[in-house]
Amino acid sequence: MVMDFLAPSKPEAIKSTKAPWKILIVDDDPDVHEVTKIAVAGCVFEGRSFELLHALSAQEAQEILKTSDDIAVALVDVVMESDTAGLGLVSWIRSELGNHFTRLILRTGQPGYAPQTDVIMKFDIDGYAEKAELSRTKLLTAIITALRGYKLVMSLETNRRKLKQLNGHFAEIVQKNALSEFATAVLHQLTDLLDHPVDLLLCGQDTLPDQKNADRSNIRVLAATGGLQEKTDLPIEVLGEDAVRGAVNSCIETREPVSGPNGLAMPLITRNGMTGALYLAMSDVELEESVGTELMQLFVSNVALGYEKTGLLEHIRNLAFVDRVTGLSTFSGFIETFQRHASNQIPLLVVHCDIQRFRVVVDGIGDERAGGVLKRTGHRLSQIFPDALTIARKEKDEFLVLLKGGEANDIQSIVTRVEDAFQEPITLDDNQINLRMRLGFASSEDSAHGAEELVRFASIALNDVRQKGMTNHSVFHPLMQEAAFERLRLASMLTGSANQTEFHLHYQPIMRAGDDSIASFEALMRFKTPAGNFLNTARMIEAAEASGSITEIGAWMFKSAFSEFRKLSVAGDDIRLNVNLSPKQVQTNRIYKDIEDAASAADLQLHRLVFEVTEGLFLSNDQVTLSLLTWLRNKGAKVVIDDFGTGYSSFSYLRKLPVDGIKIDRSFISNMDQDADALAVVKSIIAVAKAMNLEVTAEGVETTGQRKIMQELDCDYLQGFLYSKPQSSDDLLKFIRQSSVSGGTFQ
Repeated sequence: MVMDFLAPSKPEAIKSTKAPWKILIVDDDPDVHEVTKIAVAGCVFEGRSFELLHALSAQEAQEILKTSDDIAVALVDVVMESDTAGLGLVSWIRSELGNHFTRLILRTGQPGYAPQTDVIMKFDIDGYAEKAELSRTKLLTAIITALRGYKLVMSLETNRRKLKQLNGHFAEIVQKNALSEFATAVLHQLTDLLDHPVDLLLCGQDTLPDQKNADRSNIRVLAATGGLQEKTDLPIEVLGEDAVRGAVNSCIETREPVSGPNGLAMPLITRNGMTGALYLAMSDVELEESVGTELMQLFVSNVALGYEKTGLLEHIRNLAFVDRVTGLSTFSGFIETFQRHASNQIPLLVVHCDIQRFRVVVDGIGDERAGGVLKRTGHRLSQIFPDALTIARKEKDEFLVLLKGGEANDIQSIVTRVEDAFQEPITLDDNQINLRMRLGFASSEDSAHGAEELVRFASIALNDVRQKGMTNHSVFHPLMQEAAFERLRLASMLTGSANQTEFHLHYQPIMRAGDDSIASFEALMRFKTPAGNFLNTARMIEAAEASGSITEIGAWMFKSAFSEFRKLSVAGDDIRLNVNLSPKQVQTNRIYKDIEDAASAADLQLHRLVFEVTEGLFLSNDQVTLSLLTWLRNKGAKVVIDDFGTGYSSFSYLRKLPVDGIKIDRSFISNMDQDADALAVVKSIIAVAKAMNLEVTAEGVETTGQRKIMQELDCDYLQGFLYSKPQSSDDLLKFIRQSSVSGGTFQ
C-alpha cells in the first residue's frame, strides 16, 4: 500500500508566490503522514502549492482547526483513538465548530467499522475511500476535486459576505445628502470591498441636467483616491491622464464598461439623466479575481441609484439654499450658516443692505435685465467681503452679509468699502448703472439673539435709514425696536381707517412778512384715535408709510384739502394752499392722477398750490422725484423744501433742483433771538436763498421779537403760533374774517 503511494515518480516542483492550499492530515499512523507528504510534494494547483498540517488524533485535529480557519481539505482517518473517532471529528467540525467550508475526505483501513454508503448519506463529506485503493493518482484526484469544491464554496461565501457588505454599504452611502460626501463614501466602501487599496475616481454632475440640452461640460471629479486624489473637483476635460479621460468619456458616451490600458471605467446609469462614471485602476482580470464582475456590476448599480437620489436631493437643496438669480445663498441658507457658526460661540455681525431706488432701475430696463443688475451686485458684494461667512439675497433687491464680529469688522470701514466699491457703475450690456447701497447693522455681541431675530434687528436698522434718508447706514439700537413697535401699533390703527370719519384736516396760515397779510394755508393732516386724541403729523405719516397706506391717505388728503380750500378762498384769489408730499407717496405713479382728479373735482387750478417736500427726497438725485416736481412747476404749482437746515442742507444742489423756495426749520427760529450762532445761520440761509431767487419762509415764529428779526432780514413769509395754531377749516374762517376786519393784516 505504501509503495503504491510512491508510484509514479514525483512531479517537478513549481515555484509559487501565492499562499499555499492548507491540507490537514488526520491519522494515528505516522507512515500515512509521511507517504501523503511524499505523494503531494511539488504539486501546484492554480498557481498555489500544498501546505500539509498533521494531527495524530481527532483531539489534535480539533486544536488545529480551532486556530486555523483557512484549511481547504482535511484527510481524516475513520478509526483512530476510537472506532468512530474520525466520524466524531467530522460531526464536530460541521456542528460544533460551524465550519462548512473545509472539504472532508474520509479514509479507512478497516471498512467494516463504518459502511461506506451509510457514512456518505449521513455525513457532510466530499469522499470516502479505503486506504488500499488510494493510489497517488487517485489521492491527488480526490484532493484536487475537493479543492475545487472548497474554492466554489468559498467563492459563494465571499459573494454572500460581500453582498451583505454591499447592502450595508448601500444603506450607509444613500444617507449622504451632498454629492461630495456621497462620492467619498462610495470610494471608501469600494476600497473596503476590494480588500486592498486601488486608485479610484468617481465623476459626475453636481446639477440636474436640462432635459432639452444634454450638456456634459459640467462633469467633474467628485472624489478620488490614491494617485488620482489630486484630481478631485477638476472637470473631466482637463484631466492630465489621457487614458483615464478617454476611458471615462467613452464609457459615458456608450453607457457601457470600457477597459483602458491602465484601468476600467463603468457608467453610472440614472433615470433622471445625471451622467457619471466610476474608474478603477485595475484590469478586468484583477477585478474578477478580487470581487467578481457580477458583484461589481451590482455595486455600480447601487452607486447609480445613490447618485441619482443624492443628486436630486442636492438639486432640491440648491433650490432651497441657492438663489437662482444671483447664485448667492438664499435666506434659508443664510439662517443655516448663521446657526452653524453661532454654535461655535463666535461673535457675528449681520449686514442687511438694499439698493436705493431700485424700482427706478427696474422701470428703466425691465424685470429680466434687472436680474442681471442683481447678479452683478451680488458679485460685487462677494468681492467687497471675501471673508464673509455667507452672502445671501433675502428678497427683491435686499442682501444679507454674515461676518465675524469684533474689531476686525469696524462698521465705518465696512461702510467705506461699500461706498468705494459702488463708485464704479454696474455695467449691463451697453448700459452704465450707478447704484447706491443702504446698510443696516446688527451684532450678536450686543445680545445673544438667534439668527432670525438678529436679521430682524439689522432690518430695523435698514428701515431707520429708509425712514430718515439722511445717511446710508445705521446700527441697530434697542430704541429702534421700540420705535418700530410704535410704528406697528400706529399702522394697525391706520389700516382700514383712511376715511373722512377718522382723518381730519387742520390748516395753519402762512403770512407775508412785509404786511402780515395771509399768503397761504398749509394743510396738515390729523388722525383722531378712538379715545379722541390727535397724533402729530410726523408720527402719523411715518406709520402710514410703514403700513403702506400712505398712497390712499394722500389721495384722500388731496381730495379733501382741495375741496375745503374753496371755502377758504374767501381770503382772496391770490391765496395759495400748501400740501406736504411723502417720499413714499412721490415714488408712486398714481400721484399724478390723484392730484389732477382732486383738482378737477374741486375746480382748482394747480397754480394755486404749493407742494412741500423734505431735503432727503433729493439726496439720490432720483429721476422719478425730479420728473414729478418738474411736472408740478410746469402746471404752475410751486415747490418748496420743508424743514430746511435739518438734513443735507447744501445750497450747491439747490441750484439744480426744480424748487421755488425753502422753509427754515423752527429749531433755528426759536433760538435766534437768544443764540448768536443760530441767528448767524438764519442770516446766511436767507442771504444765499435771496441770491438764488428762492422765497424764504420761517417756521415756528412765536414771538413778536422773532417776527421783527425776520422782517429785518427780509424774510418773505412767516408761519407759527404767533399768528395761529393749526385749526379746522371752520375755525380758520373766523381767523380770515378777523384778518379782513383789520384790513387784511394780523393784529
